[in-house]
Amino acid sequence: MQKTLLLSVLLLVSFSSFGQWLNKGFTFETRARTYRVYVPTIYDASKPASMVLTLHGLGDNIANFSQIGMNSIADTANIIVVVPQALPDVLAGAAWNSGAGYFGYYPNATINDVGFLSALIDTVSANYAIDPNKVFSCGFSMGGFMTERLACELNDKVKAFASVAGTFGQGLPPCTPNRAVSVAHFHGTADTVVPYDGPTPGLAVNSLMAFWATNNQCDATPLQTNLPDTQNDGFTVEHYVYQNGLNNTNLELFKVNGADHDWLTSANDINYTREIWNFFRKQQFVATGVAHVALQNKVSVYPNPSNDLVMVDMAQLPANKTYLLQLFDYSGKLVFAKNVAASTQQLSVKNMGLANGLYLLSISADEVKMSQTITVVR
Repeated sequence: MQKTLLLSVLLLVSFSSFGQWLNKGFTFETRARTYRVYVPTIYDASKPASMVLTLHGLGDNIANFSQIGMNSIADTANIIVVVPQALPDVLAGAAWNSGAGYFGYYPNATINDVGFLSALIDTVSANYAIDPNKVFSCGFSMGGFMTERLACELNDKVKAFASVAGTFGQGLPPCTPNRAVSVAHFHGTADTVVPYDGPTPGLAVNSLMAFWATNNQCDATPLQTNLPDTQNDGFTVEHYVYQNGLNNTNLELFKVNGADHDWLTSANDINYTREIWNFFRKQQFVATGVAHVALQNKVSVYPNPSNDLVMVDMAQLPANKTYLLQLFDYSGKLVFAKNVAASTQQLSVKNMGLANGLYLLSISADEVKMSQTITVVR
């Protein structure tokens, strides 16, 4: 009896330490639409959460795509994870109206999926406390194509986008984002379903990145680093960062040499889910509106890249405030924090023992904030 009671208590503790998946739905334009929502245990309505839309691939379903692991991150990062279901196409199975297709056939071309996903964001936001500046979208394959479409057409509601093995579909109208957009793209060079170099069912990866670099007015030539080759998976990962985008937007490419049409995990040199959240997490440091501009235009960070001293010139900021200076590594770990006055600060890369790579510098005071990517080259 005591053993049974103890087992019941242990099971209760175990299950209560995780959030829960909820199956939901609503009618949109006369069609029943379904989705799943993951609510983490740490969710608190007084502390608005992030929202991440995760869009499955062609023929997939929400139960399967819920397994990419975003919910595990949500349990500590306070994310509401949303997995919407695409409608069935008469020929192709479950498919988004993403503009991706073959031989002139584009699945579900008459379905208003952009409108549905916009309504879904509104619906989830009405039921949970969501920070509107922390709404993100990612997707795989056709879900990646749909994510790129959202980057073109729904960037007023979604703040950053990450596509895996999905570019711009050939059946889409010209992309007109009307603003700089933060985008990350992940693609295997041996992808046999969506070839890295195109041309079908969508744009080649290099053309995709060139489009976003032009749109964001960032450096045309990216900074390249290589991720550590830690797993015996036959892959190597090249990471490209296009710097100096308008409004501090981020544009990144993860080129996985040798990888096919797969969602890579911790068994590989790169875990797509974790890297996607790392990318989204950086956007949380980018404030919007006049307050952001007020700081951004008065701070200079140089030299960048740097192999030792980084100068943070804050002399033009109001002198009657104290500013929180923070430095985060690429995984989001805080490596330096200090309250400083409005003056020129020196950060020593060598004294901090920073490795090569990208870091995020954040400067904040009261409700205003700016951020700047710093590259360390030792």
